[in-house]
Amino acid sequence: MSEDRLGNLRALSQAAFGQRYRLELMLAVADSPDGIVCLTDLARSLDISISNLQQPLKALVTTGLLSPLPVTESRRKFYIRNPSSAWAWASELANDVSPVDRTAHREEGEITRTD
Repeated sequence: MSEDRLGNLRALSQAAFGQRYRLELMLAVADSPDGIVCLTDLARSLDISISNLQQPLKALVTTGLLSPLPVTESRRKFYIRNPSSAWAWASELANDVSPVDRTAHREEGEITRTD
């Protein structure tokens, strides 16, 4: 993903959720083939630090979009994606993000669309 598109996606996430990484996290969870995810793998695949994803992940659990799976012998904690139209909505939001550079708007935490 281009830096411009990534910046716009994060600005949109900030506007929609008050957190820059939640939308990216939702898209990664939505793209998981079996809906089972863990924080470490998500952080690695998104190239975002675990600490930046902890609060957005917790919010997805709190809102019922993810449920923790029973603890196993693994040191990792796994979650399962729950059915919700929120996953499609996240994709819809991301599809509306223009790759056009909007540096001036991003600095203010805003994005605009070109239709």
